[in-house]
Amino acid sequence: MSSSSSSLDTLPVELIYYIFKYLDISTILLSFRYVCKRFQIIVNSYDYYKLDMRLISKINFDHICSRLCPEKIRSLILTNSLSTPYQIRTFLSRFSFDQFSYLRSLDLIKIEENNLLEILTNISLHSLKSLSIHCSAWETYNYTIRVLLSSIIVKSKLEKLHLNISYRDLDMISWPPLPTTLKYLCLEHCTFQEYCMILRHTTNLHKLTLTKCLMHNIDGSIYQSSDEIYPSKLTSLTLGACFMHMKELEIFLSCTPKLSHIKLIIWTESDDSVMDGKKWEDFISKKLPLLTKFEFFFDNSIHINRNSLNIQSYIQSFQTPFWLEKHHWYVTCDYITISSIIRLYSLPICHSSFIYYTNSNKISYSTLTPTINSNELIHQVYEMTLNLNETIETNDEIQNKQFEYPMFRKVTCLSLNVDGRYPYTSSRFLRAIIDLSSIVRLTIHLLTCDFSQNSTLRDYISAILKDTSNIHTLQITYMHTEQSFSSTQHLCSLIPQSVEHLKISIKNLEEIKTILKQLHQLLSVTFYSVNISNFYEDIEKWINLKRQNSICRHGLCSIQIWLGQLIHHNNKKSLTT
Repeated sequence: MSSSSSSLDTLPVELIYYIFKYLDISTILLSFRYVCKRFQIIVNSYDYYKLDMRLISKINFDHICSRLCPEKIRSLILTNSLSTPYQIRTFLSRFSFDQFSYLRSLDLIKIEENNLLEILTNISLHSLKSLSIHCSAWETYNYTIRVLLSSIIVKSKLEKLHLNISYRDLDMISWPPLPTTLKYLCLEHCTFQEYCMILRHTTNLHKLTLTKCLMHNIDGSIYQSSDEIYPSKLTSLTLGACFMHMKELEIFLSCTPKLSHIKLIIWTESDDSVMDGKKWEDFISKKLPLLTKFEFFFDNSIHINRNSLNIQSYIQSFQTPFWLEKHHWYVTCDYITISSIIRLYSLPICHSSFIYYTNSNKISYSTLTPTINSNELIHQVYEMTLNLNETIETNDEIQNKQFEYPMFRKVTCLSLNVDGRYPYTSSRFLRAIIDLSSIVRLTIHLLTCDFSQNSTLRDYISAILKDTSNIHTLQITYMHTEQSFSSTQHLCSLIPQSVEHLKISIKNLEEIKTILKQLHQLLSVTFYSVNISNFYEDIEKWINLKRQNSICRHGLCSIQIWLGQLIHHNNKKSLTT
């Protein structure tokens, strides 16, 4: 220990600075800094801090803010998430944004209108290279903010811009020439005319991501292609999730012949040629000769009668030498029997959020041959939803085949739906599908079942929680918020110590008290109940007696609490405070 400590202590300052790149700011300021006098001096002189406030504890947030030198911050992420309610407002009460004079990257997540106005009014543009703004789904911004944001974009030398704001806000922004320095652009929404304008002015743009592009005029007619080739250096384009037909996609993609990578997440109609491999083969050969990576996830929007369906016909057009030999692009088609829908997608699966259906609930065909390890081609999914009451047939591939690794090895966010019917999906099946030790966010939705009276269900959830021992965020809620768990104390005993952020259904204040008394490790908690507005005031009073400097935010049938430091009742001074 002493040899190791001495070795670290004698490292050159440049190497310690390099180590700082891999440490979060809490570790640097609140731990590393206090090891010795030399480390304190090094930390004080370091001027390239990256401050990420997502999932931070309220205690660490307060400590960091008290030690922070704004001019030394190069990257800043602030968020008003469920786990950190009113964080941006609290941060701005401590700092003026013009103090962050050397800021290079800024991410604002779920920011409120008045806070955004304050930041945009005071932000320094001379060093800013990356700007990302995400608003809440219900938030819209006023005219002043839209004009100010537009002006900042024009005057900046941004290389990366991400605007995830509402459709109405984007529609109202008059698009001036974007900075020629822009290399990456992500927008929630634009019209085809704005898309063409972006390509015309952003001559250094390499990557563009759109959720939706409107391809129709006000009168409902589709925009006509001008066959204009734009000077943009765009090589990567992502579109989705949105509804589009093949005719619209052809017009949209014809503007960018230099693309080497396309990712499309599209809802369409099952009889549209967007699901026709021959149509895509002809279009790519003619219009996109440089394309080397083609990812897609096509989901039909119409329920299909199985009796009138030839599922194999969907993949036959993807079995030509163009797909299999020239590009090695493989395709899978699923017919989901329980919902009568078709989905056609490339492998690896490019949709980061994936609903998995067992073989008993789908009919599936693929262009993969038995010699190709399909397990290697489906591991790109990061979020997954499973119904734990689906019946697993005895001939299910997962039940009869032992995989060396789980099928989906990169899933970190897992959502499980349980409706109380028995039998439940086996733990062996879950482990074959997902690497449960990699899950950090787990959601369990219970559908109208009495948790307190169902010992089998309690044991089942307990087993899942043991297997997912690395989760830091847990949600266990009824789909109907008028219900709660009745056996709250027993439920608390099942929750792993690793869980720091909890979302849970409750009935009354006593259940809230039980949860917070039992789970001292929690940094934030969200309580759901249709009647919670009746005891908002009681909750806040009790929280203020137990957790110093906590912040509460009222939501729809919920209250979100960013928990402050635990007050020990045997300390009279703390109690008085």
